[in-house]
Amino acid sequence: MRKKLAVLAGVCVLGLCVGCGQQADGAAQGHEISEADVSETENDGAEADGEGGLSGGDALPDEAGGLADEAGAAETEADSADVQPAADDWNRAGLESGEPSPSAKEEKGLEIPENGRRLTEEELAEYTEWIQDFSNYGFLLSDWENPAEIDLYQVFYSSAGVGRPGTDEEKRAHLARWNYAEIETDFGAIDKAAVDALLLDKVGFTYDELVATGSQGMKDWYYAETDSFCSESGDTNYCRFVCVDGVLNEDGTVVTLQFDGDDWVRTCEVKVSVESGHRRFLSNHIAEGWIRDTETFSETHTEERGDCLIEASVFENLNMDADASAVENTYVLGDWGKITKEALQGIWYYHPKDVGDSEEYDVVLQFDGDKAVVYYPAVEFYGDTYYEWDVVDRSSRGLCPELAIYWRGTKEGELAWYILGISEERDYFWCNGEVFYKQ
Repeated sequence: MRKKLAVLAGVCVLGLCVGCGQQADGAAQGHEISEADVSETENDGAEADGEGGLSGGDALPDEAGGLADEAGAAETEADSADVQPAADDWNRAGLESGEPSPSAKEEKGLEIPENGRRLTEEELAEYTEWIQDFSNYGFLLSDWENPAEIDLYQVFYSSAGVGRPGTDEEKRAHLARWNYAEIETDFGAIDKAAVDALLLDKVGFTYDELVATGSQGMKDWYYAETDSFCSESGDTNYCRFVCVDGVLNEDGTVVTLQFDGDDWVRTCEVKVSVESGHRRFLSNHIAEGWIRDTETFSETHTEERGDCLIEASVFENLNMDADASAVENTYVLGDWGKITKEALQGIWYYHPKDVGDSEEYDVVLQFDGDKAVVYYPAVEFYGDTYYEWDVVDRSSRGLCPELAIYWRGTKEGELAWYILGISEERDYFWCNGEVFYKQ
């Protein structure tokens, strides 16, 4: 379950909080995918022959272990010279070319450079493992031809493996900048020196050099007084990419890789320099994915709403007509005593105003008695299940009420919003920066 940058400060999933409050009581820990959680991808392809499999240049730099020490392919014999091995056994057949099976070639779309070669299954598996590292996957979450076009927020959103806990000084500066009363989700910091070191290693430029050449940088996160980047990031933008094809140029210096990801980035083509045994990103072009075409998302999920428990007419007439200007984009406390289950009965709608019209970011909540329905496709809720729900009074701790939806069937790891107030007419309620409108 993953939200993208536009809604990253939003909903509370697995203990991720919204609005007023702290991490949800009893919420399951470890909601942010850690590097240890990323399991190694299984190598379905067979090992390439130790000698012939690397003709045309080594696509795996020494830093990744190379292939020099790998065991040779197991030898098998075909019953007849006219009978080729099965596709799954192609690379185990002792073929010196080390090429994928004929069926695999047909499925792959990258053109082999002149005098270059296609990567072996073993090499593809190695690049899958490499890209899944937290320091690498973020470079695939934006479309760019030169490093200045990289969305650095995506690269460092989950800290890229170089983050640290924020200090008290950094927390105070963050709260003051955004006029927040308290830290609402996970708060972390990355020293600018660590950002520079990672970017220099991955693309050959420091942060300031990228900004000087036109990069938008990460201005919202930078604090000069501590020379660090600080942010609240209650979830992860992690995408488990798989390398499905790759080709190496004649000189053995540049590898072009095709990765398949999730709906956000379904397919992308990445160029990587592998000179001198070191990998460096050169470009990334996203061929398919909602990040490029929001209409694709809308078309897909209009069809998926066939099982939605919220009436179709609601989606056809969603509105945010009530005047909530007094509470938008500011921290306003309402009368918490008026925030009750009875007051929240009905259908409520929220959509961030700064992300366009994509339905991915729609949030529709329906409360009917003790039953709740959630339509929030950005975190994979499609309104097809009834859940128990409650409004939890936290006033004894000086905290606003929690709207808790028990999507797991237990009262742990709830989906939660922390509600600051509800209007007198009950035509909208608000969290910190979010307003839900009665439909």
